[in-house]
Amino acid sequence: MKKHLPRKYQPKFADDVKKLPTVNLQRLALQKIIDVSIGTLVGIPLEDHAAIGDLSDCRKIYFDERDDISPRYRLVYRFLPDEIQAVCVEAITVGERKLLEVYAEAARRLGRSVDDL
Repeated sequence: MKKHLPRKYQPKFADDVKKLPTVNLQRLALQKIIDVSIGTLVGIPLEDHAAIGDLSDCRKIYFDERDDISPRYRLVYRFLPDEIQAVCVEAITVGERKLLEVYAEAARRLGRSVDDL
């Protein structure tokens, strides 16, 4: 990514950040989306998952405040209108990794949950 992109946040993203258990995790989550928007971080592509929904235009970032364990938190975002013609980065959801919940929530927010079909 060559240019800095503006950031957009799903309406409930701020609530997700506030639910993170520490201020440090909250700051890390916000810093991750800033890093994406300025081009210093690129997440891992997601896919169309039969049990969750189609997140193939989204990416995920793993993070945690601890270095001695596997990252417990995920941030899901996408480029708008797409990765090729990106003019904006949209933060969709952030939360704990447990049972793919953060990905299921991302699919719900985008109206792509298998439960919605």
